[in-house]
Amino acid sequence: MNFFKVWFLGIIKPSHAFNELRKKPASNWGFWAILISFLGTSITTILALHLLGRRPFEHSYLNFLSDRNYYVAEMIFLPIFGFAIWILTSGIVHLVLCLVGNFDQILNVVGMGMLIIMPAVWLWDWSMIGLNRYQMDMMAISHSVFATWGIMLYSMGFKKILGIRTLPAIGLALIIPGVYIPLAMIFIR
Repeated sequence: MNFFKVWFLGIIKPSHAFNELRKKPASNWGFWAILISFLGTSITTILALHLLGRRPFEHSYLNFLSDRNYYVAEMIFLPIFGFAIWILTSGIVHLVLCLVGNFDQILNVVGMGMLIIMPAVWLWDWSMIGLNRYQMDMMAISHSVFATWGIMLYSMGFKKILGIRTLPAIGLALIIPGVYIPLAMIFIR
C-alpha cells in the first residue's frame, strides 16, 4: 500500500493504517508525513493569513519579529519547528520507554499521527479564515479537539506498532501534545 493510501486509510480506519505502517520503511514515512503536514500548513493557512493582512493573536515572543512580518517568517520556520517537535516528542517517548522501543517506528507513528488529522485541520482553518472567524478562542477550542484526536491516533499507533498496552500507550501519547502545545504557544501564532 502506498503512502497516500495509508494516509487516507488513517482517516477512515486508523487501526488498519497503523497495521500497514508497521510494514513500512522506518522513519521514512514519518519524515514525509511531517514534511507534508507543516509545509502544507505554511503554504496554505499561514500564507492565506499573510495575504489577507491578518495579525497574530498575540505579539511574538520573538522580539525581532514584528506583527506585520510574523506570518512571512512563520512560513519559513514552521516546517523547521515541525521537524524539531517531531524529533523531540519521539525522542521523549523513546526515553520513557527506557530505550526499548524502536525509535524509527516511533518517528513513523508520531509523523503519521500528525498527518492523518491535517486534512480536517486545514479544512477547518481555511473555513474559519474564509468566514472571518479565525480567532483565538475559536482556534483554541477547535484545535483542542484535533489534539484529542491526535492522542487517540498516537495511542493506537503505539499499541499496534510497538505492542504497548492501552493505558501506557495513552500515557505516551499525552507526552506529544504536552510538549508540542507549550512550544507552539511560544513560536507559532
